[in-house]
Amino acid sequence: MQGLQTEISKFDDKGAVLIGISTSTAGEVKDKMSPKGFTFPLLADPELKVIDAFGLRHVAGYPTGGDISRPAVIIVDEKGNIQEKLLTDNWRVRPTAEELLSRL
Repeated sequence: MQGLQTEISKFDDKGAVLIGISTSTAGEVKDKMSPKGFTFPLLADPELKVIDAFGLRHVAGYPTGGDISRPAVIIVDEKGNIQEKLLTDNWRVRPTAEELLSRL
């Protein structure tokens, strides 16, 4: 997400809005993310309601066996329609800001 923050002005120039979603609680999100200086919203979804709405639940994906979200980028147009869903099972493998910008 730091790479996205670094290029935030380019997303702004394209009229794109970035929103991060975490399975952490609001307090955990604030404690972990606020010091990093993110200027885009980071939503807390500890009950995985939004994660489930997008079909991203990874059952027993957490090392201790709990459910987590699959890493994903979802591109939604101005009408609210999903244009593209980029999924991975490896949290270390994410599209770069440049790759995302080229898809807008």
